[in-house]
Amino acid sequence: NIQNMMIAICACIHSGIDVQSIHDTLAAFTGVEHRIEFVREYQGVKYYNDSIASSPTRTLAGLFAFERKVILIAGGYDKHIPFEPLAEKGYPFIKQLILMGDTKELIQSAFNKLKEEKGIEIPSIIVDSLEEAVIKANEIAVDGDIVTLSPACASFDMFPNFAVRGNKFKEIVKNI
Repeated sequence: NIQNMMIAICACIHSGIDVQSIHDTLAAFTGVEHRIEFVREYQGVKYYNDSIASSPTRTLAGLFAFERKVILIAGGYDKHIPFEPLAEKGYPFIKQLILMGDTKELIQSAFNKLKEEKGIEIPSIIVDSLEEAVIKANEIAVDGDIVTLSPACASFDMFPNFAVRGNKFKEIVKNI
């Protein structure tokens, strides 16, 4: 978001828009729904909806935005995109994996490969539904943790689109 804002600021200044208007607009900006969207803090744990992250690279971008390791809820419809880059570049940012959907075994395999080749192990749990994923995240999270739904996959195995998936996540989180 900061990188996007910096580009927008440069474009606005180049276009002659006054600095106060740019400031006022940025100050009022609350973010984009389903893109690292803060949902709730519950018992010291912050929950974020990044349902729009429907590829490993988009999930990585979300992981890089946090200042600490996260409990990552990932998985969904198989778009036949490799998950090795998520494991290789994402492991320093992941405290715990919670995997669901059609790709749960594929993502687990990428992280198993990381363990076999580099000795790096990220704990993981495999679940059958988004609701179960949130319940597990809530059970293992401690004060100060971050839980993010950032699936690295499309939603079509369980939901018609990423927005429905994200809204369901928010509903579940708000009801824990």
